Amino acid sequence: MSKEWIVKAMEMAFQEDKGLWADSLLDAIKGLSSEQANWKPDKGDIHSISEIVNHIISGKKWILSLLEGKKPAYEEESKKSVTWEDTIKELKDVHEKVIKLLKEKDIDLDAKVPEEESTWGEMLFGVLAHDCYHLGQIIILKGLQEL
Repeated sequence: MSKEWIVKAMEMAFQEDKGLWADSLLDAIKGLSSEQANWKPDKGDIHSISEIVNHIISGKKWILSLLEGKKPAYEEESKKSVTWEDTIKELKDVHEKVIKLLKEKDIDLDAKVPEEESTWGEMLFGVLAHDCYHLGQIIILKGLQEL
């Protein structure tokens, strides 16, 4: 596995009309209204699409901090009071920053991430898997809304 392969897979899972398997993350949230993004089923403690997207943003900010050589502080984004449009913009912005740094930096995927137990390869594959996992949740929530 190479850094280029991981970056390509991350982009396929994220960008419109690229879907790694089916829809990408941006495909799945495209056209959703704020009401649809904030909808929750009546039963259970289930997160809304908006909360899930904000959680994805938090994960991407974590890896961005590591790539910038900063000590990351996990900050859950789901409680922020911003518009759905601002959330989508922030998601795109942080993803683009991660991809840009990945393309610019010489990263040894087998090297340990400073102050972490994981290697860069494990960490980056984790970001990809994280996006795909939460994409599945978003697809289910859309289905429950019959979207």
